[in-house]
Amino acid sequence: MRSTRPVSWTSWTFSLLTAAALTACGGGSSDSPTVQVSEASSVINLSVDLEEGSTAATNVVAQPSFHTAAVDLEEPDNGAAPHRSHALAGVATQGLTRDRLDDAMRPRAFAAGAGEAAPMATSTAVTTYTPAQIRAAYAQPALPASTAGLTAAQAAQLGAGQTIYIVNAKHDPNIAAELAAFNAKFALPACSSRNLAANASLPLAKASASSCELVIAYSTTAGALTATAPAYDSGWATEIALDVQWAHATAPLARLVLIEAPDAGVGSLSKAVALANKMGAGVVSMSFGAAEGSWTSSYDSAFATAGMSYLAATGDNGAAVSWPSVSTRVVAVGGTTLSYSSGARSETTWTGTGGGTSAYVALPSYQSGTIGGYAKRAVADVAFNADPNSGQYVALIAQGTTTTRWVSAGGTSLATPQWAGLLAVANAMRAAASKALLGQPHAALYQQIGAVPTQYAAAFKDVASGSNGTCTSCTAKTGYDTPTGWGTPNVSALLSSLSGASVTTSTTTPTPTTSSGPTLTTTSLSGTAGKALAATIGYSAPGASSLSISISGAASGMSFSATSSGLALNWANPVAGRTNLVITLKDNLGQTSTGNVTVTINAS
Repeated sequence: MRSTRPVSWTSWTFSLLTAAALTACGGGSSDSPTVQVSEASSVINLSVDLEEGSTAATNVVAQPSFHTAAVDLEEPDNGAAPHRSHALAGVATQGLTRDRLDDAMRPRAFAAGAGEAAPMATSTAVTTYTPAQIRAAYAQPALPASTAGLTAAQAAQLGAGQTIYIVNAKHDPNIAAELAAFNAKFALPACSSRNLAANASLPLAKASASSCELVIAYSTTAGALTATAPAYDSGWATEIALDVQWAHATAPLARLVLIEAPDAGVGSLSKAVALANKMGAGVVSMSFGAAEGSWTSSYDSAFATAGMSYLAATGDNGAAVSWPSVSTRVVAVGGTTLSYSSGARSETTWTGTGGGTSAYVALPSYQSGTIGGYAKRAVADVAFNADPNSGQYVALIAQGTTTTRWVSAGGTSLATPQWAGLLAVANAMRAAASKALLGQPHAALYQQIGAVPTQYAAAFKDVASGSNGTCTSCTAKTGYDTPTGWGTPNVSALLSSLSGASVTTSTTTPTPTTSSGPTLTTTSLSGTAGKALAATIGYSAPGASSLSISISGAASGMSFSATSSGLALNWANPVAGRTNLVITLKDNLGQTSTGNVTVTINAS
């Protein structure tokens, strides 16, 4: 028989500071307060913040995805032909900073100065490209001699009026000076620069339609603006310089907003992305990665804001899958080795590029309808030059100095900001034509371009040679493959396709076929009258970072608290009978479900 105790209503909302894994076992260290139902209280509201991420993600640290060739470059001569040189022997290129390169060169210089034969360079040739050469290689519109007096259409081809958010960890104290040196050397438009105040009003004002601005913002671990710069780190400073300079080289009139997170933890970086979301519509470039895990999709809410496009490097360790590029809401950017001379471009897979099939993330609908043979999310989506031995110039100024030094940079972190720049230009062209922003461009890339042979052949160069490992899917092939995705852009044709592509009004990527939103995983509980009942009502919310829970039909004396793994029910003195709880779950992605949990209390 049903309990005759008065029915009351209990509701609360709880959120995870940085996308806790709601489907993981175990709760956060800070569960929601316990709320007890009584006859005197008909409505109870409370909120709870849970620990950032699941246990598996709490200590996960991302790494920058840059390489630099082991070459001591002189100041660029800015000639018509790419610079040719040879790499030093035995120097690893991954994460190679200018100071580490100098350290590697000292024994060679000492030996030469002592009259001894200097070690022979390896036979590895290094080619370093300027912005003008890269623009020519990928069929980008040529830069005008001056940006004064441009038409709206000409300014749009340079990204005018759009914003590129560059998210990184740690601090580069000389980023404005490095960008100025880069611009002066390669005749790129100059950028004004400023630091964003901690009390700045968000979203930001609209970006300029005629000039470039560099805005530097410091993020806290909670994703708030602060006036305190993060600590300096030479590796992350190199990454920051690379990202800012080549995003600007690709979209020279776009506004650049550099967001520096205080550390490289997954939580801090995802919060920095969330800060970008608050600043206004634009394109987010993320040249970092961490090996994927069961926690990966728990951070997807950071990539679900309307009007935003998100891009991330696939990594530089060969065949492997990393976060955030594995997210179905992020464009995963792989890498190639470029050869360009006299108008002819050829490319093969860069052996270091990341890519593969996720072990955790479901196959999104935009892939299931256009590529075959993949059971889960496949990365990369697209590619660009990334081999440090077919590198691109980057200007660096070490902390505490004013001298500009040059490196030949590569890595999928080089490919990512350039793709971000391309999407910013596409958005500018769309704005000039009174079209909506691209937002998440996967449907356009896969269904409107990749799946249409004539569009695909025009917009992409299919990279069908080379590999990033020994697995079956590690070798590039005709059409889509995981090392290079659809291939590299033929920019003019790609921009034409993207600027005219239709977009959906949805703020999220098409829902994977295996996801049905939040669900209850417990439908019944039982206990004995007069004997305290402690039980958990389980639920699952794949990919969500927050969940609202409403409970009706609770009996007097029941108490509830929420954790990341379920709803804790305690009843100190249960009464014989049957209580039907009606529980509604609504996640931050807008998906809702309602289910019943029957609590049966047997007579003692």
